[in-house]
Amino acid sequence: MARPIKQGLDYFPLDVGFLQDVKIRRIMRACGIQSIPVLISLLANIYRNDGYFLRWGNDMPFLIADELGVSEGAVTATVDKAVQVDFFNANMFQKHSVLTSEGIQHRFFDAVTRRSAVRYDARFLLINVSAYNNLINACNNSINEDDNTQSKVKESKVEESSSSTKKTAADFGKLVKSYQNNVHPIANDIEKDKLLDLLKTYGLDACLKAIERAVLRGLMNIGYIGGILRRWQENGYDDPSGFDPDNGNHMEISQYDKIDF
Repeated sequence: MARPIKQGLDYFPLDVGFLQDVKIRRIMRACGIQSIPVLISLLANIYRNDGYFLRWGNDMPFLIADELGVSEGAVTATVDKAVQVDFFNANMFQKHSVLTSEGIQHRFFDAVTRRSAVRYDARFLLINVSAYNNLINACNNSINEDDNTQSKVKESKVEESSSSTKKTAADFGKLVKSYQNNVHPIANDIEKDKLLDLLKTYGLDACLKAIERAVLRGLMNIGYIGGILRRWQENGYDDPSGFDPDNGNHMEISQYDKIDF
């Protein structure tokens, strides 16, 4: 199957002096120790998705809070303080509702220098990226307005789909439909990317069964669905034989469903 062009990172560096940084200490003093996992989760979301910025939408506080088991208020307070102390750039946050910083951007673009193509949006840049020769401006889809042959070749590779790639797209459409019908409408690109990762890792049939199981247990969230799939991968698919779909009763709960994901 054709490998999609990757944008984000699989891992990111965390300085050993992270907790000694004065900005972090100010955030921690104002927002408590729970601000540390919130900051790490925010950085992970930045580097994993677009790589150098994160759109701060209405659903992001919930998604971070749900991931960490903290309140949405704690997440929002941490972000506000992080912007105030310039951990995240205040102008980008106020103008575009984007979380980013010069340090984040330097680390990301340095990490992807060997890739054949990397997208960027000039509106969100805080650094000069002219030294990097593998970047495609997402605003105009070209590297150079006068000579954009190179970018067109790269974009054509994305557009050229093998039969397996088309199948993945079709399967993802089915999965999204089932998720939105049974769980809730997809809130943002992060949740969509997580759903796509589950599809690529476990396949359509398993994902659809996991959604059914989550609905059956009344735990309709993507974290629980992922936990079900991981458990099935480790221990094999378990059929809740005690469940009667006609009357909604389940007389026997599988040993795997007793586990909190």
